[in-house]
Amino acid sequence: MTQVLPTAKAPTNRVLDGVRILELARWQAAPRGSLILRDMGAEVIKLEWSKDSDLRNAGPFVGDMSVQFAAYNRGKKSITLNTRHSQGKELFFRLLEVSDVVLENFRPGTIDRMGFSYEELCKVNPGIILASVTGFGQYGPYRDRQCFDPIIQAMSGIGDQTGRGFDQPIMSEGPIMDRTAALHAAIGILGALRHRDRTGEGQWLEVAMLDGGITLEEVALAMCYETGTNDFKRSGSFLKCNDGWVTTGAARAGMWERMLNVMGYDELSDDPDYASPMFATDKGEIRMELLHLWCEERSVSEVEDALVAADIPVGRAMTIPQVLQDKHIWEREVMIEAEIDHPQGKKMLVPGPSIIKFSKTPTTAGPIPKYGEHNQEIYGELLGLNESQLASLVAEGVIT
Repeated sequence: MTQVLPTAKAPTNRVLDGVRILELARWQAAPRGSLILRDMGAEVIKLEWSKDSDLRNAGPFVGDMSVQFAAYNRGKKSITLNTRHSQGKELFFRLLEVSDVVLENFRPGTIDRMGFSYEELCKVNPGIILASVTGFGQYGPYRDRQCFDPIIQAMSGIGDQTGRGFDQPIMSEGPIMDRTAALHAAIGILGALRHRDRTGEGQWLEVAMLDGGITLEEVALAMCYETGTNDFKRSGSFLKCNDGWVTTGAARAGMWERMLNVMGYDELSDDPDYASPMFATDKGEIRMELLHLWCEERSVSEVEDALVAADIPVGRAMTIPQVLQDKHIWEREVMIEAEIDHPQGKKMLVPGPSIIKFSKTPTTAGPIPKYGEHNQEIYGELLGLNESQLASLVAEGVIT
């Protein structure tokens, strides 16, 4: 298992080297996006105004470190700053002068009341990129509502779609809407940086969680719009074996022909109605029933081996403990171990370097920042404040 060493130095040829991001964001929807950019080389400075302002105090914990905070903030630089204080605002604008992006996920209007509207930011740094992530966007009937991931699972329709077979909405255990918003924010920032490279012009981009949630049901919405119903079934479903569950994506022409052969229905494999792609004929439900019956008589391993050998997409439904035992995720460093301060020397599991693998500009993971760990580096080395000035800021409650 790969370890994230606090002393590890990042390579100097990453794609976002030289990009600096000021993060005012909390929780998951935006911080996961800047984590991706950090792994690509961006310097992400996380502004924290108290230990309660983000996930540091949210369990579970390994030692004194929050698992949730570590997952979304490893590799970033933590500084403390009271942005409500006049000197705190002054320090923020000084940081703004030497930064490329401001990332925030407050409710609409909050950043304006803080004195950090896009117009005010541009007065200090005309090329700045402001990225705002909200639940429902900067305009629209739901603009001012509070929002968290489960709300979007409900309002995007995905909860209802997922639970259709159970006659009730089903909630995903993972923060899929937070993650979707974070990915769109990261993509938007990359696009804005590219535009600025070409024109010198910064801009304000916004991402709404509900918009991102809708993208997960684009086809369902389009089909319902066209047919006026929601009666169609997804091509994928879980298939019960005698010791677990699998799923298959046999949707293309040729796959069902091979599937029928594997199950021993050679005569049906020659019948175009049975061997056709998914949704092409009304025989789809019959052949799915045959597949269910075939799987129920076999183990997960038997089904998986048979379908893989026939070049048919298949995957076993794994529990979280089983995923942790999967050699594939460790070889690809999807999750990695990070060193933390712990009396027994325990390590913490955190997301690995960016899921995107570059051939010439590798991504890297970094250590989990302690609260205010980088105050001296950012305020002292980057902004040039001396010890006396820093002590004064502490005494005034501007930094802690």
